[in-house]
Amino acid sequence: MSDVNGEDASVPSYWLGAYTPDSQGNARGVSVLRQQPDGTLRHAPTVSLDSPSFLARHPSADVVYAALEGIGAVQVLERRGVDGLVPVGDPIEVGEAVCHLHVTPDGGMLVASCYGDGRLVTIPLAPTGRPSGRPVEAAASIDPYADPFAGSALEASGFGESALTDFSLAQQVLEAMPVRQSRAHASLTLPDGRIVSTDLGHDAVRVWRRTANGAGLILDDTIMLPFGVGPRHLTWHVSGHLFVVTEYSNEIFVLAPRDRGRLRVVRSKLATADSLEDGDNASELQIAGPDADRLYVAIRGTNRLSTLRIGGDGADLSPLADVETRGKHPRHFRVAGDLVHVANQHSDEVASFRLDARGIPSQFLGATEAPSPSYLLPVPTAG
Repeated sequence: MSDVNGEDASVPSYWLGAYTPDSQGNARGVSVLRQQPDGTLRHAPTVSLDSPSFLARHPSADVVYAALEGIGAVQVLERRGVDGLVPVGDPIEVGEAVCHLHVTPDGGMLVASCYGDGRLVTIPLAPTGRPSGRPVEAAASIDPYADPFAGSALEASGFGESALTDFSLAQQVLEAMPVRQSRAHASLTLPDGRIVSTDLGHDAVRVWRRTANGAGLILDDTIMLPFGVGPRHLTWHVSGHLFVVTEYSNEIFVLAPRDRGRLRVVRSKLATADSLEDGDNASELQIAGPDADRLYVAIRGTNRLSTLRIGGDGADLSPLADVETRGKHPRHFRVAGDLVHVANQHSDEVASFRLDARGIPSQFLGATEAPSPSYLLPVPTAG
């Protein structure tokens, strides 16, 4: 089936987020990558926007949301034809350097993570995918390392007879600890309906419940990760484990529900088969494979894509191999069947690979020119 422009709706394609000159990029907005018979992609422009660095799709309406990182806003886009996009309304201000968007599975809420000022902002959505209310800012993050009584540190500190000692310790820590900027970076919805988010600046994973009206968030729990690791992105595994990749330490932290369903760290693993080098920063992770038994992680700096095997009860990770991404600064990638497409931001291209029998992207198929690519969102296919 083809649309009025002659594009085949059954051919896999991707909307491509990117950086424009307002954020030192070379793109002009959102573009489209259409898959070719050999597995590579063909680039075509779609809509001009200012640094649409991250994209998210509504689960039931033909609506896409773009994080305009440079101006700290979200733009609503409606689909036209096979892969065309048209802006609807004015950009919605959410916060400085908005870098990630998540739409809840019921389609009723958009969650925006803002790296620049640490804000986590929700926008209520109508069944049409359009906003149905004003943005709501969630409670600001409290650095658990600057406040021993925040998050899971509260449980460890204890009160009762040691309350005065605890208070004195807290005062000393607050005076000695440098102020760290909150850096909200990503979110997702857990199977039980709660929402979990990362704060890269505060080394924290926060868990939220939705308000009664479904428009806002109420903090339910805070999980501290080791100081300075920088939790960035996260994904849920069918085994009931949450995988969190850390930008600074290049690790995968595995969290699982424990007492009363509260998430706790049960394992951590280096996110690469080979040793790290100075300047390595993990950017993205994805689960794939027929049995959801492969975890892929992009590492900027040495520019590689790492493959790890998921085993045991779902918490065991074993590195298999690292493959060069054939470009610079792999910010995002997308696994699609036996293909992997990598957005190499600083070399203005998307590289395509084919997975071998072990699930390793060992066969390089070629690269497609695409200015400052940052995110690949699959376009729903027809038929």
